[in-house]
Amino acid sequence: MNGYLTTSEAQSYIGMSAGVDTSELDDVITSVSRMVDRFCGRHFYQATATQKFFDSDDSESIDFGPYGDLVSATAVAYDDDDDGTYESTIAATDYQLTPQGATTRGPISEPFTGLRVLSGVSLPLAPASSGRTGLVRITGTWGWPAVPVEVKQATRILVAEVYKLSDAPLGVAGFGEFGVVRVQRQMPARAIQLLQPFRHPANVGMA
Repeated sequence: MNGYLTTSEAQSYIGMSAGVDTSELDDVITSVSRMVDRFCGRHFYQATATQKFFDSDDSESIDFGPYGDLVSATAVAYDDDDDGTYESTIAATDYQLTPQGATTRGPISEPFTGLRVLSGVSLPLAPASSGRTGLVRITGTWGWPAVPVEVKQATRILVAEVYKLSDAPLGVAGFGEFGVVRVQRQMPARAIQLLQPFRHPANVGMA
């Protein structure tokens, strides 16, 4: 589900023969893709028609934070009287997604990571008097416009590494000239190098 490789791409990379049962490989693709998400603090697949809830610190802007990458918004609304109902809608002409032109401004199509309101619109500050938070609701397509090629390549490396574990009892992958060869228990350095530029700033420095 929402894997960053197709089954055939993974089969080709690890040298798996066609026509064999791929159910285990499919599970590895999914689990590795979620490993990538956790490492980066964001997901690269698209979740459409999904609602997420945010708060504003200054009544004029919102930073979506980790797992808040946005491809496009279809509706922005807020709870203006602290009753849990999002009765006030902000017209598309009254807000701007930031950074401006994110999806088209560079060689890699990137998401929007925040919003600011225009035309004198004010966002409610949280917590409300009742203690309620999540006063702004944004409906849209969340994730990245496309999965970056570096993320796909890191996923290939990790799928190959994890898939090898089924052939490595007790972590032993085999025996070499200098003795036992063990499977790595940490993310391979090459995968980290590929993913590092895509880590959300809030996730940098975390294991």
